[in-house]
Amino acid sequence: MHPSEILPVPDYAALVPAPFLDPPEVRVLPGARSRLGIPYAVPPGWRALRLDLHLPDGPGPHPVVVYAHGGSWLGGMPGHGPWHTLPARGIAVASVGYRLAGEVPFPEPVEDVRAAVRWTRAHGVRYGLDPDRVAGWGSSAGAYLMTMASLSGERPLGRPVGDGRGAAGLTAVVDHYGPADLGRLLDDAHGPTPEGQAATAAVVARFLGREPDGADDPANPLRLAGPGSPPFLIVHGDADHRVGLAQSRWLHAGLRAAGVEAELAVLPGADHADPAFFAAPETDRVVGFLSAVWDRVAVPVPTGSTS
Repeated sequence: MHPSEILPVPDYAALVPAPFLDPPEVRVLPGARSRLGIPYAVPPGWRALRLDLHLPDGPGPHPVVVYAHGGSWLGGMPGHGPWHTLPARGIAVASVGYRLAGEVPFPEPVEDVRAAVRWTRAHGVRYGLDPDRVAGWGSSAGAYLMTMASLSGERPLGRPVGDGRGAAGLTAVVDHYGPADLGRLLDDAHGPTPEGQAATAAVVARFLGREPDGADDPANPLRLAGPGSPPFLIVHGDADHRVGLAQSRWLHAGLRAAGVEAELAVLPGADHADPAFFAAPETDRVVGFLSAVWDRVAVPVPTGSTS
C-alpha cells in the first residue's frame, strides 16, 4: 500500500499536552541544556519526526538555528554537524531528523524541514526561543533541503506536514557544500571516479524519484528565489570530490541575479565535509553572519502563531 493511501494519522504533537512530549533535559554539550528526540510532526502513515533541541544556559529569548544534517539523503542523524559550539555562544540549535530517500521522494523531505521551522516558531517560546530570529543551516544534502525550504517560504512544495502553526520563513541561511543543480552534479565534482559518478547518479535518482529535468525542474532552487528570499552564506571547498565548487558558484550567482543577498566563501584545499568546516574560524564566520543579519532582519510572525 502506498503511504498516500493510508488513512491520516493524528498529529500527536498537536493533540498531546506538551509536557508529556518533552524528553527530559540532559547535558551533552558545554553550556547547553538539551532535549533529544522531541516529536515535531507526524506525516500521515509515517512515524513521528523528531528533532534535538539544544538550549543555551541562561535566560532567553535565544536566537535559534534549525539544522539539517548531511548524508546523501540516505543516512545521517541529528547529532551530526558543525554546530556543537553554538549553544555556548548563546544560539540555540534545533537539529532535525527528516525522511530519507527510499522512504519518500522529493519534495517530501523539504516539507519535513519546513515543518520543523514552523514547529520552532509555534512552540519555541515555551523553551525560551526568539521566533523573530530563526535561521537555517544545512550541510551537503541537508544544505540542499534547507535551501529549498528557505526559498519556498510559505509556499508548500509537496504535502505539508505538522500542525500547520507557525511561519515557515527563515531570517538567514547557511549552506555548507550543498548540491544545487542536481542535473549537473556529475559534471561538477572534483575528479570523480566512474564508480563515484554512477553512485551519485543513483542517489539523485532515488532522492527525486526520477531523473533530473534541467532548469525547469521543480527541484531547481533558483526557480523559487526572489527579492523576498533570506540572505545566504555559502561555504564550499575547492577540492570537493563529491559536490563540486561549481554547484555553489552556480547557486551564488543565481541568487544574486534574483535579487537575493548572498556571500560565497571558498576554502582552499578543503574536501567534502572537511574538518575545516568544523573548526573555530568557520564557526566564527557563521556566528558573525547570523549576528549581522539578526541585528537588522526579522521575519514577521503572524499573531497567534506562538504558544
